[in-house]
Amino acid sequence: MKMQTNLNSVMAITASVAILSSMITPVADASRVSNKARLSHAKELLGGTYKRSIVRHSEKAKNVAEFIEEMTKKFLPKSYEKRAVSVASAIIHESEKYGLDPIFLMAVVQNESSFNPEMRGSFGEIGLMQVKPSTAQWICDLYKIKYKGEKSLLNPVSNIRIGAAFMHKLRDQFDAHSRLYISAYNIGAKKVRVMVSEDRIPKEYVQAVMKRYVALYSAFGKGVAPASRTEVAFNKLRDVTRAIASDVTVN
Repeated sequence: MKMQTNLNSVMAITASVAILSSMITPVADASRVSNKARLSHAKELLGGTYKRSIVRHSEKAKNVAEFIEEMTKKFLPKSYEKRAVSVASAIIHESEKYGLDPIFLMAVVQNESSFNPEMRGSFGEIGLMQVKPSTAQWICDLYKIKYKGEKSLLNPVSNIRIGAAFMHKLRDQFDAHSRLYISAYNIGAKKVRVMVSEDRIPKEYVQAVMKRYVALYSAFGKGVAPASRTEVAFNKLRDVTRAIASDVTVN
């Protein structure tokens, strides 16, 4: 009887460990970034320029997750260093969920907040992806995401979860027209529709995001050794940011 009791206890503990293990998703596992999904979104973003873009050089890449983790550690403030792995994992997981290129999601975060989880915008935007509380509430209700007000938006993982869902919703609303849904993330869907009705296509915000996107791929893609690519990417993004601020074109 005692042996049976001990056996039951061992089985219960084993089952608990298995459940907990399934809930913990390290970056390496979360990333099995399907190149097919990543590149499909890249082609959507770049359109006819994809074939001659630096992104094409990453078609067979297997270390996307490693790069995202490296860059997240580089970009986050030192006070958030211990959360870099979970933030990188969130970028990867949410991108996979919605069919986004995770490097595109990184470019949006870099453009919105320079990876500062405590960033606050002049119109009430909060956190890494600069989401307004009212928008967050709407998206969380729609996607059944747990939401605790500003506390959720100041949590970098939750912020990415909400921001990625918002991007997905806009992408759906604008039939995957990248210039429109990226712009809508910045100025709102209503304003984008008004501009389109007036035969005007928004471009400034899209260009800023896409320049950062290409800069990230320039380091990740062809010709940059893994040991130096983090620094190369950081420098390229710094140059792009300076150029955007001074309205100078950078190749």
